[in-house]
Amino acid sequence: MQEPTIRTILDHGVYTITLNRPDVHNALDPSMWRELLGYLQDASVDPAVRVVVLAGAGRSFCAGADVRSFGTIDVGDPMAVLYANDPVWMDVELRVSRLIKNSGICELLYGMGKPTIASVRGAAAGAGFSFATACDFRILSETASFSAAYTRIGSSGDYGITFFLTHLVGPAKARELLFFGDKIDAQSAMKAGLATLVVPDDDLEEETLTMARRLAAGPPVALRLMKQNLLAAQTERLREVLELEGRNMIRTLQTEDSKEAVRAFKEKRQPEFKGR
Repeated sequence: MQEPTIRTILDHGVYTITLNRPDVHNALDPSMWRELLGYLQDASVDPAVRVVVLAGAGRSFCAGADVRSFGTIDVGDPMAVLYANDPVWMDVELRVSRLIKNSGICELLYGMGKPTIASVRGAAAGAGFSFATACDFRILSETASFSAAYTRIGSSGDYGITFFLTHLVGPAKARELLFFGDKIDAQSAMKAGLATLVVPDDDLEEETLTMARRLAAGPPVALRLMKQNLLAAQTERLREVLELEGRNMIRTLQTEDSKEAVRAFKEKRQPEFKGR
């Protein structure tokens, strides 16, 4: 029986999505884009999922799109199969629409109301780089490396890479990384502000789970609204952020989780959050 190209597991609130094509550095073929988007859409609304971890099997995180699959169709997509031999399917505007739809992967990693963690071993290139930068946290093994790679195939970049890099490292460094497409190693990524943590290769899974479990034990409603505040802080004026913070603060104080936290503090124990 053939191994799935994407594996998922939910364990005590931590939902781990593992790209599983290690022989091609977890490059994504057409069906994987659809499947990954679906898994993230489900995770974003599943109350049992408190934290999402994105990882890659084998020696690499993700080499981005599988260039060898360019021009092929997703046989699991009925519409793609229906129009496979129709020139309209490869019309520029329809291709743009499909790319924007798949870019929802990064939009969800960045914007869903749950913490997201990229667990990066080896290469994260092209869209794989975008996936990592879209997450709230990036835990890197010492073997990790990032590369925009787009100029190598004569393309301008996609999946939000210009947005994420500009916000993480600033416009000047973003230009350097994108225009040249050079590889940046784990320690350099840490210095540039791309990494949350760099750990020995053998410790990557354990360190990722430690962070994920700590986040999963937190108050889900408060974390969701805190993330909403942080996203607003990147685009809104101070007055709008103050108003949003005020509404969200009062909303969280009315939750059962907030009342549980106060009780636990008084009783000198760890709170047990239910997400209500």
